[in-house]
Order: sequence, then structure tokens, then C-alpha cells
Amino acid sequence: MAGPIVLYLTEDHDRLDGLLRRALAAPGGIDREPFDAFRAGLLRHIAMEEKILLPAARAARGGEPLPIARRLRIDHGALTSLLVPTPTPEIAAEIRSILEPHNRAEEESGGLYESCDALLAGQAGELVARMRAYPPVKVTGYKDGPGVHRTAESALASSARQVERRERPS
Repeated sequence: MAGPIVLYLTEDHDRLDGLLRRALAAPGGIDREPFDAFRAGLLRHIAMEEKILLPAARAARGGEPLPIARRLRIDHGALTSLLVPTPTPEIAAEIRSILEPHNRAEEESGGLYESCDALLAGQAGELVARMRAYPPVKVTGYKDGPGVHRTAESALASSARQVERRERPS
């Protein structure tokens, strides 16, 4: 039986997937209303994982992050950077190319969510309550121009460099 973390965050993935599907329903275009809701929702989802779930798992492991945490942080950084430019079908495809394997790694048997439900069993309900109460993320306008990532490859490479810099001892 799935635990509260699996149930809550998988349900949120399903909601976000539905918004992205709606945004891309018209061939060759983007419906901005569902895309904007997807964008805000994905940023909130990432924030809940980064600010609540992953730190709780790290604390439960005596300060040692989960083995998958680094990869997820790189994906989160890349996804966030792909949400900066004005959306196009091509950018949405790049977002999907990261999200599909990312979501599988979180949802599959033995993945992040199941691992956290097991590791944090005594506090899983309280963590889900904190995630439910997490406020909407402030979303700025889209920005285009030089230096804005438009491909998964460049976004992932840039995010990996940023994670490496943060992980280096001072």
C-alpha cells in the first residue's frame, strides 16, 4: 500500500501532467493559461521537494543525502531554467524529456517517494501536511534572450555545474 508521501506527490505529478497535456493540446501551439498553471505548479512542487522532503530525508540519515538526491537536484535546476523563456512546443518537449525519467525515478518502486515513506514513516503525515500548506511560488514573467536555456542538454549541463559548485567544500 502506498504511503502518504507517494500518494500526495504522485497525485501532484498527475495534476501537473494534465496541465501540460492541456497546454499542448492544439498542434503546434501552447495554450498559455494551462502552461502558466503548470509552470507555477512545477516550481511549487520542486520547492516542496527541495525545502521539505529532501532535507527531512537527509536529517533522518544523519546528514547524509539520499543517493538519488544529487541527480534530482540537477533535474530540478534544469527544469527551472527551462521555465524561464516564453514557452514553445520545442521547449515543452525539452521539459518533458527531463520530466518523464525524473518522475519515474521518484515514483517507481524503490524510488524517492517510496524510500521517503519508509525512512520518514513516523513523520510522513506531518511532512505531507507541510507540503499541502506550502504557499504558491512567486512566478516572474518569461525572459528571453542570450544565456536563456532552450534545450535539456544545455540546462542539465549548467545545472550540474551549479550543483558541483554548491557541493564543493569551502
